[in-house]
Amino acid sequence: MLNGKGGVGRTTLTLNLAHCLQCTYPSSSVYVADLDVQGSSLAWSRLAGETAFTVGVVKSRAQHDFHIFDTAPKLPENGLLPDADVYIIPTLLDAVSFVVFLKTMELVRKKSLPHIVVANRFNPDRSEHRQRFAQLPPGALIVRDRAIFASCYGYGETVFDRAGVRASHAQQDVKAIARTVRGFDSRAWGDL
Repeated sequence: MLNGKGGVGRTTLTLNLAHCLQCTYPSSSVYVADLDVQGSSLAWSRLAGETAFTVGVVKSRAQHDFHIFDTAPKLPENGLLPDADVYIIPTLLDAVSFVVFLKTMELVRKKSLPHIVVANRFNPDRSEHRQRFAQLPPGALIVRDRAIFASCYGYGETVFDRAGVRASHAQQDVKAIARTVRGFDSRAWGDL
């Protein structure tokens, strides 16, 4: 997860994507590396207690099938990014977030890095969101503005710990990200 702006949903999407992958591939090992000094993924894991996936601070790729890096809200001054198969770039569609998103995209494009853009907390009733979404690269994904994401975080859960219509809609948003990530991986994947 990469974006130079704080508060765009990197941690929430990281944790939900990790749980989605663990639910979909139960025999796999999923590791979340919390690279943000705020330690939001680690704080969540303390709320959660025992989880289906591992949260830590080490960048190591050893012994895990899936690695998701929850990066800090800052672009590296030297332009060096953690090595990744694909960079997921979440953004909000307000003016301030969008300006930083464009800087993030400039870095990713300059380096020709594989990436997925996610319009996070998208509200189709807001004209500002619709207009900015139209400016995103083709294939950008949408995660709707759903209160269940914040609610789950506060209880040390993800949307995959919940049942019901609201949880199901949120799960589908996250599964769309997982399906797109699958396209950047050469391993054989099952259905999502």
